[in-house]
Amino acid sequence: MKIEADDKEVQDIFSLGYFKIPRFQRPYSWGIDEVESFWDDIISEKSDNYFIGSMVAYQTQKPYFGIVDGQQRLTTITLLLSVIRNGFLKLGEENLAKGVHKYVEKANIDNEEEFILNSETSFPYFQDHIQSYNGFNLDCEAGVEEKKLEVAFDILTNKVSSYIPELEDIGEVQPSLFTNHSSDPVVQLKELRNKILSLKLVFIQLDNEDDAYLIFETLNARGRDLTTSDLVKNLILKKLKNKSCTLDQAKEKWNFIVKQFDDIGDSGALDTFLLHFWLAQHEYSTDKRLFSKVKLFIANDEDLAKTLINDLSESSKHYSNMLRPESGRWSKDEQIIRTHLETLNAFKVKQHSPMTLGLLKAYSDKKLSLKNLKGALYKIEAFHYCFNSITSQRSSGSISTNYSRIAILLNNAVENSDVQKVLNELNAFHKSKLPDENEFVVKFSELCYLSNKTKHKVAIRYALSKLIPTNGNALPVDFNNLTIEHLIPQTKIKDGLSEDLIGGIGNLVLVDKETNSVTLGAKSPDDKLSILDRMGFPLSSNFIESSSPWGESEVDERTQKIGKYLYNLLCVSLFE
Repeated sequence: MKIEADDKEVQDIFSLGYFKIPRFQRPYSWGIDEVESFWDDIISEKSDNYFIGSMVAYQTQKPYFGIVDGQQRLTTITLLLSVIRNGFLKLGEENLAKGVHKYVEKANIDNEEEFILNSETSFPYFQDHIQSYNGFNLDCEAGVEEKKLEVAFDILTNKVSSYIPELEDIGEVQPSLFTNHSSDPVVQLKELRNKILSLKLVFIQLDNEDDAYLIFETLNARGRDLTTSDLVKNLILKKLKNKSCTLDQAKEKWNFIVKQFDDIGDSGALDTFLLHFWLAQHEYSTDKRLFSKVKLFIANDEDLAKTLINDLSESSKHYSNMLRPESGRWSKDEQIIRTHLETLNAFKVKQHSPMTLGLLKAYSDKKLSLKNLKGALYKIEAFHYCFNSITSQRSSGSISTNYSRIAILLNNAVENSDVQKVLNELNAFHKSKLPDENEFVVKFSELCYLSNKTKHKVAIRYALSKLIPTNGNALPVDFNNLTIEHLIPQTKIKDGLSEDLIGGIGNLVLVDKETNSVTLGAKSPDDKLSILDRMGFPLSSNFIESSSPWGESEVDERTQKIGKYLYNLLCVSLFE
């Protein structure tokens, strides 16, 4: 491997040729903190040749380079040069604006204008809205990367305006070739331009793309903040070399996977998906060991790399449905699947994810019937309600490892009999880990919900929903349409009644919002029960006698009855 390293200023690097962000690189990802820190470092530095790190590139053909390391800084510098260009235009300095713009876009050997930094993933937003001298303001779909670029561009625009206050105080000035180049704001903007162009980097040039993949991977060992998904992407695209000048199939597959998690709001969702996918289809692993296992699996086999990215692409759709069931496309018969997934998300547990992913994939592959899928998801839901939400038990890793083991068995199942054996194995595993009745009821009795104590709200809402008769077996009531009503009002706490009594689940029922706030209000418990009885509320299935007075003993007795009922429903009958 031939490596050449030279100290260069930004203006020298931008004069070398054209730079492309290659297929294995991640998109622009700098947030507010990184952009502001970069600006502060530049402005606070008094020397003319401030060192901002290294840049690693490989030459594809003269004068074109692929960027291995440094694309975040190079993109941010391009944003800043574009801001400075726009500042000169605002001051009416068209010549100076064009002078800066040549570091953003310049004529190639065919005398056609070409952007010096070429990013495919943010096309055409980056090119039209930021890099162009006179953009058309195209209506571009704004994905995660485009929003990052927009925020960074706005931050730098505001920073430059604050640095040169005159830019904020003037309107648009008609561009001219003969304006006052010595005016204070123009001089300040020129000084800022010169400072940016004189920033120094160590420019490291490699011979070829293969060396670039290797360097990209090993940079992680030197402290670069690469994620597992960065490394896996690099590995897969290294094995699946692009053979078409018009369509990079492997890269498009990866972009499809990434797109499934664009709007999740969790930057680590893609990495979590990769881990849970691996646990569901291959073997148990920790996140730290995952990349080495993927690398060992692919080895030098292009077919295995192709199989892996195809499997990831297919599973990413199911995992996205797990994370956002409300966005999935469910038939009428499949609505209960959405409900189970929403309930599991409400419980905020992740241990089940490989198993749930395996079940959804098996259903999609027609290995698993809808009936069996509903049954398995309901058991997972019930198990984690009892195991996590109520008794707050710790698994010491055994839950995750067993879910992985059973999910892999399901993935490898061929015959219907194999699938049934897996479902039986899942049932037996759950049954072996369930708490006993006494532990469940004791912990269940400790649940409390008040307006200022909401920790147990989801667990209580779920429990109360099980007391309302439904037309379908094990169909939880829609959480969004019902509210928790205190039979003894919360205002009684001021009269000396305990919070545990008022907020205890024995004193709570689920009713619609209007009934809660308007019809019942702060009436006495007896009045509330009388009203609910007349309205046809299922008092008996909620373990309430409308004719009995309502007090502390009735609350305690009802709490015990509900706890035992739920234990039998969720921990005994379901797993027989």
